[in-house]
Amino acid sequence: MADIIQGAEAFRFEAEGRPAVLLLHGFTGTTQSMRYLGEQLHRRFGFFVYGPRLAGHGTSPDDMATTGYLDWLGTAEAALKEMAASHGKVFVTGLSMGGTLCLALAARFPELVAGIVPINGCGGRLGAEMSELVLASDAPERIPGIGSDIKAEGVVELAYREVPVRCVREANALMGATGNLLHKVVCPTLVIQSREDHVLPPSNGPLILQGISSRDARILWLEDSYHVATLDNDKDIIVERIGRFVTEVAG
Repeated sequence: MADIIQGAEAFRFEAEGRPAVLLLHGFTGTTQSMRYLGEQLHRRFGFFVYGPRLAGHGTSPDDMATTGYLDWLGTAEAALKEMAASHGKVFVTGLSMGGTLCLALAARFPELVAGIVPINGCGGRLGAEMSELVLASDAPERIPGIGSDIKAEGVVELAYREVPVRCVREANALMGATGNLLHKVVCPTLVIQSREDHVLPPSNGPLILQGISSRDARILWLEDSYHVATLDNDKDIIVERIGRFVTEVAG
């Protein structure tokens, strides 16, 4: 088993009788991108929170190359079912591919998901550069990492510096399939979307909102953050809005 990078470990903050929130990090990233959000949701609102480390993440690109979307989805599903068994319905939030995963969970397990908050998630729309890479027969085995798209100075995301191209193709399959299932999402949904995002097109926010079937569907636009918004200038706005959303829906 590959060694886990320091800072990429799963985290859990217990709370009896309080809403449960599952936090899912993004593609090639780690739990580091979600830890502040998890800590603050627990400290300020008293929620039970769990941030699992997705399979193949937080170790090495070589380890990641042995995994695919079913492995990443499997981590998220297992965490959801474990939390639901002890806490009832679960709220799910995720960054980037983590946002896509929370959409997939809501579409496939509506009886377990109380509400979702995709943060700069993908509802099926990738950037042109990534799409061209997926279709290229002569693509390299690795490309430079996509982490740390952050506006705040001096803030660095703990993410791989190289990305296996086969995993980019796996992520594309996950995002495309999830986009086709948006209509099955019926739980309360808060979409959080940065106006400026250099990893995924910001048009994913409205795309998700238009595609889901939730009667309670909202969008929060972030004006001062890039893709990794949970570590960026608007991170406390994210904490407060998710805290209020979960409290309102759970109450």
